[in-house]
Amino acid sequence: MRLLFIVMLTVSVTAQEIESSEMDAILDDLFAVDSLEVLNLINDLKKQDYLYATVLYNDKVLFSGRDFGVEQYSIFPSISYIDANNFFLNLGSGYYSGIEPNWDFITLSGGYSNFINKKKTLMGTLVYSYSSYTEDIANLNNQRLSAGLSLRHKALRNSATVGYLFGGESSFFISNNTYYSIELLNSKRLDISIQPRLGLFWGSQTTSELVRTGFNFSIVETDVFQRLNTELSIPIEFDFGDWDFELDYTLSMPNPLPGETDLEHSGFLSFSVGYLIGL
Repeated sequence: MRLLFIVMLTVSVTAQEIESSEMDAILDDLFAVDSLEVLNLINDLKKQDYLYATVLYNDKVLFSGRDFGVEQYSIFPSISYIDANNFFLNLGSGYYSGIEPNWDFITLSGGYSNFINKKKTLMGTLVYSYSSYTEDIANLNNQRLSAGLSLRHKALRNSATVGYLFGGESSFFISNNTYYSIELLNSKRLDISIQPRLGLFWGSQTTSELVRTGFNFSIVETDVFQRLNTELSIPIEFDFGDWDFELDYTLSMPNPLPGETDLEHSGFLSFSVGYLIGL
């Protein structure tokens, strides 16, 4: 099944086939190791160079919030370099327990982020990503250009991203994530906080309808742009010096594409470890 999924609906003389394109890889895999993750640090970092290494573990694999009944877990290691002027590079990879080969992709990202107002509450970001997959899939986009705006007001933060996917059959996506930070403990040695998140994801998809007329069949393709998934996440984060630990439960609520039925909400647990190194 890998990174593409096909959902088929057959009713009397009409069959409709839905094929998700690169959106599954982009929204689920690349975001897990993307350079955008380092932006959470930039607000709080001093003007110097850093390395930030992370490992993320998910106990269930979903594709655009959809559960296809394949029991597997995923691991995403990554390392980021952030310089004093807010330029950054990120190298990440993805491991899936239920596919062959297990190491599915490597992604290299680079970008720039900075505040665009004097109060330093609004941050703009531009990121380019290139991905190499262990297996060739026709028309799979392996490049992405995205731009984002992040607004922070006290404990509330909202981040909106627009992205263009290319290298295969080009498409685009929009995501919006809203966070609210609640501090549970703030001491010299340990900080504990929770940061509930509401995530919305929209993407362009192509639906192909196989229509039978008498003894003849014809295929009608339609491009659609709609909300693919809604996520509600409740993480608890422990900051211990240069170490970050996060335990997160995420509930995915996929929005049906034309022809999809009986989509269920699915939840999964994530655990991540990060280490920050000042250079």
